[in-house]
Amino acid sequence: YSLEAMTGALADRIDANERFAADVSHEIKNPLASIRSAVDSARTVKDADRQTQLLGIVAQDVLRLDRLITDISRATRLEAETARGDLGQVDLGGLLYELSHAYEPPEDARGRVEVVFKGDKPQGILVLGQEGPLGQVFRNLIDNARSFSPEGGRVTVAAEIVRGKRGQMVRATVEDEGPGIPPENLETIFRRFYTQRPAGTAFGGNSGLGLSIARQIVDAHRGRVFAENIVRAGPIQTGSGTSGARLVVELPLAPVPKA
Repeated sequence: YSLEAMTGALADRIDANERFAADVSHEIKNPLASIRSAVDSARTVKDADRQTQLLGIVAQDVLRLDRLITDISRATRLEAETARGDLGQVDLGGLLYELSHAYEPPEDARGRVEVVFKGDKPQGILVLGQEGPLGQVFRNLIDNARSFSPEGGRVTVAAEIVRGKRGQMVRATVEDEGPGIPPENLETIFRRFYTQRPAGTAFGGNSGLGLSIARQIVDAHRGRVFAENIVRAGPIQTGSGTSGARLVVELPLAPVPKA
């Protein structure tokens, strides 16, 4: 049975790698095609303003490629790290508390998005896992929340122990004050290379891998991650009651060591 399971797992990994390679090829070809078209046009255009515009397109696509390659490298490294299975007790409450404070902007930084931890530093919120990859999960979630937050907005991080169907769980949340997520995209946002952004978002600033990487790591830790909208009290109407998005991570609480 163990040999059959190992063979099945290896086949799944090969299939996943093939899909990943196909997705990467598709995503890289798009900016390359745009760069090629802009360069070809720049060779024939005589107008200086139009040439400047075309060079701007090239610069944007180079930025996008750089971001893609960086995040693809990170995804590959994290996959290898989580596959090793070197698990230990992680103080998730302390990790989130310290991580939230690491984002604290300087006093003279006006208009920046503030990241705060809700409440005092928690105690006893321990999970079994790998601190590095788990830290990457919440960096990705916080960065995503900040990118959707209005200027001067706030991202709130919290953690608590709750009772789930499989026993006690750690429930960590990252909330923003942005426009929320269209209901049809609450699951789509976790797909690899999903990059639909609000109007006005800087081009090339997101590769669409951040939330995909987060789900990959959480799944490896036998947990789950999902998104929901924050709705104000009162009658719920389409779009009108949304006051932000909430990303939720649930992980099994680490067992208490026997004396």
